Amino acid sequence: MPVWKLEDGILLGKILKPYGYLGFVRVAFLISGLDDILADKDFIFIEWIGKPVPYQIESIFWDDDKTARIKFKEIKDLSAATRLNGRALILSEKTIPKHLLQTLEPSELIGFKVFDLQKKLVGVVSGLDESGRQSILEVILNEKEILIPFHEDLVKKIDFKKKNITVDLPEGLIDLQT
Repeated sequence: MPVWKLEDGILLGKILKPYGYLGFVRVAFLISGLDDILADKDFIFIEWIGKPVPYQIESIFWDDDKTARIKFKEIKDLSAATRLNGRALILSEKTIPKHLLQTLEPSELIGFKVFDLQKKLVGVVSGLDESGRQSILEVILNEKEILIPFHEDLVKKIDFKKKNITVDLPEGLIDLQT
């Protein structure tokens, strides 16, 4: 059984409700494409009182790219499945390919705090404009909007667990906008 800390993972989704009476649960994922990663006999972590508890997937049936029915080895009946209602599903960020992490819906970044490399707060994401050729992070700082190109040269890290984005901005970019 894997040993792991909650800080090492990202929120994958949530258990919605039991499915049937044999211990299956219906799950909604935040990320598309996990059907290539999650399979029978894999472990996934479920949060209990702020701690990750590993559960082994006995069987998984995908309804679409973001919802599935999962039977965990440890869950034998409807009563046990009901106790999982609303629980967060977490997986180590290292096991999820980076290209999948970038498939999040833009609205899922709203509320993330943006920090520079010196860990100084740049602002809070209020939106993501994808209407042009380049996606732009809309960040609010002291009631002023700052626009940051959403590009791998500038966006260095997205920490989904802490809801933080680390950016490496060219000198003077923020000063030009304020």
